[in-house]
Amino acid sequence: MQTSTKEYTKVKPYNEHEAKTTQLSRMFNTISPKYDAFNDIMTWGMARYWRKKALLSLKSFDPKDILDIATGTGDICIKAFTYLKPKSAIGVDISDKMMDVGRVKVDKAGLSDKISFEVQDCATLTFKNNSFDAVTISFGIRNFERLDESLQQIRRVLKPKGHLLILEMNEPQKGLLLAAYKLYTRVFVGLTSRILSNDTKAYDYLQQSMHVFASGDKLLKILEDNGFKRVKYHKFTFGVCSMYLVEKVA
Repeated sequence: MQTSTKEYTKVKPYNEHEAKTTQLSRMFNTISPKYDAFNDIMTWGMARYWRKKALLSLKSFDPKDILDIATGTGDICIKAFTYLKPKSAIGVDISDKMMDVGRVKVDKAGLSDKISFEVQDCATLTFKNNSFDAVTISFGIRNFERLDESLQQIRRVLKPKGHLLILEMNEPQKGLLLAAYKLYTRVFVGLTSRILSNDTKAYDYLQQSMHVFASGDKLLKILEDNGFKRVKYHKFTFGVCSMYLVEKVA
């Protein structure tokens, strides 16, 4: 199944010719030591609250086996054990160095026997059919180079009536809030990112990808077209972050 537009695939960190996934792997490996700090800046420190509220939306379904895609430094995996008490969680990402940071955090949390990490591309997952009760994606779906293929893989590895939870940043739609948000990202976030890392193109990409990626009803339609039905959709903090909870259609 194909989405109507794929403008987001044209937004790449470094060049137009190299595959987006290859560039993103290199980009996240480069910025991994400073990524958590930048994420706090980009989200005004609200990412922790958004993750908590998103994970709590899964609580009534009591997921025991969780797959976290685009896991980065493993925050969702770790927090899942605070709010959901699953049996196990696996984090996958295309950046091994981001997950190296995550492994240190998991060890400090005393969860090394319950959380594991693997380098995998979401479009080609190696897990067996019907393996997980829930799949989570936190601030990562806009980085997928092959969105439809990735969603089909997620649907495949989810158990019947399993749940996909997506948390993603998006721009406010209009008005003074949009103007203020653009000023904040252009001036403060831009300046801070240059202090944190020499790879300024990486942070430019993170902002540009948010601008072009589908959100709201458009993303819900893409999810529906790929075999999911809406359970809950919620906007946080004046619409700068959205949560999508959908269920696998049998």
